[in-house]
Amino acid sequence: MTRSTSIVRVLLFPLACSPTFIGLPGGHPLVNAAFALGVTLLFLRWDRRSPAVLGLELTWRPLRGLVTGLGVGTLVISAIALGMWALLPFPWAWNPRFAPAAAAASLVFFLGSNASEELIFRGYTFERLISAIGHWRAQVVTALVFALFHVLQGWPWHVALMGTTVGSLLFALVLLRWQSLPAAIGVHAGANWVKDLLLADPPTAKTLFAPLSPRPWTSGEQWLSMVIFDGVVLVACFILWRSIRRRGSSLLQLPPQPAATLR
Repeated sequence: MTRSTSIVRVLLFPLACSPTFIGLPGGHPLVNAAFALGVTLLFLRWDRRSPAVLGLELTWRPLRGLVTGLGVGTLVISAIALGMWALLPFPWAWNPRFAPAAAAASLVFFLGSNASEELIFRGYTFERLISAIGHWRAQVVTALVFALFHVLQGWPWHVALMGTTVGSLLFALVLLRWQSLPAAIGVHAGANWVKDLLLADPPTAKTLFAPLSPRPWTSGEQWLSMVIFDGVVLVACFILWRSIRRRGSSLLQLPPQPAATLR
């Protein structure tokens, strides 16, 4: 596939997935995820490539990738929570109103909503961008578009820029490390779920153990929490990149584009 063809399909793919941005009939994120998965499989078929390129084949591998990703996401957020517990001046306590059913429903919700995001942002489009413009340029483009998406969803721009861009880097490196989009979905969903379990202030029925602030967080405390968050995620990214460099990844060894398309 030429570079220009890859870029055209990168642009067409989000358009094909656009119904997920406004919500499909049924309303549940799992419906959106199923639609985005169907579009992904159709585009791979259009390319005459196997779903195994993204770890989506009908074997046990996608489930293993998802479970691995959930474990990585849990470890990352647990490390962030530990850093906040050590550095922020708030008491932490178990939540007596914690409801396991609410936490389970939250996990299902995140698996659906984050699967949609990963399928659209770090699935087919990211892999095609790598083949067209190279890995790190693809990382930058994907991270910035992902941040813009969250700004349009109502996030403050500085939170989207500082939080979602490093998150995008982490999810993409997980995809490259295990060559599995389900692993990236697992990290994304696991991180969001454990954030609800350990970091929600004020706590909800989905919160098991969290900081209890007797007053609103100061701007300095908010920035410190963001620094802890970004620092832990970037350390995880560094470890993943070292592992990728050592082990290699087929997604970074895509065939070069024809010279005539690189002008």
